[in-house]
Amino acid sequence: MKGFSDEERTQIRADLIVAGRDLFTTMGLERTRVKDITDEVGIGTSTFYQFFDSKGTLYLTVLNDEVDRIAREYEGVLEDAPDLRTEVHHGLDALFEELETNPLFYRAVVENEHQQLLRHLSPEQQRENFPGRADSLMTLAERWTRRSNFRLDDPEAVVDLLRMLSQTVRMREQFETLSSVEEYENARDVLIDTLVFGLVESE
Repeated sequence: MKGFSDEERTQIRADLIVAGRDLFTTMGLERTRVKDITDEVGIGTSTFYQFFDSKGTLYLTVLNDEVDRIAREYEGVLEDAPDLRTEVHHGLDALFEELETNPLFYRAVVENEHQQLLRHLSPEQQRENFPGRADSLMTLAERWTRRSNFRLDDPEAVVDLLRMLSQTVRMREQFETLSSVEEYENARDVLIDTLVFGLVESE
C-alpha cells in the first residue's frame, strides 16, 4: 500500500474498525456509507478499499471482534460456575443481555445481517477474511453436550435452539407497547429457568 508505513497501515485499519463499530451500532449496516466511515477516520473513500474489500467485509470483521469479546467475557463466567445448571443459566442470561443491550449484536443475530453477508462471500473469501473462526454457539453447544447430565447429545440441535431462542427478544418491543419491559423481563426469566431445568439433569 503505497504511501503508508506499516505502522500507519496498522493504525488506519484499527481506526476503521472502531469507526465502523460505532456507526454500525448507531445507524445500522444499510444506512452506514463507506464515506461516513472514512470521514470519521480522515481518509478518502478510495483508501478504504486498500484495507477492506467492501463495507460488508468491515462489518464482518467488526462483528467477529465483538463475538471474540463476548466469548472472552463468558469464559470468565464459566470458571465461576459451580455446576452445569448454573453454567447454562449464565450462558442464557449472557445471550439475552447481549441481544437486549447491544444493537450491533441484535442486528447481526436477530435480524440475520451476519448470515446474509456471509452468503454473498465465496467459501474462498470467507476463509481468506475470517480464517479459523469457529461458530461460537457451536463451541458452546459442544461444551454442554459433552456433559453427561445435559439432556441433548446433538450440538446442532442445541445451536438451533439457541438461534430460535434469540428471536424471542423481538417480543420486547411488543411488551413495551402493550404492557411493560418489566413484564417482558419476568417472562424472559421464567423462560430461562424452564429451559435450564429442562436441559440439565440434577447432578
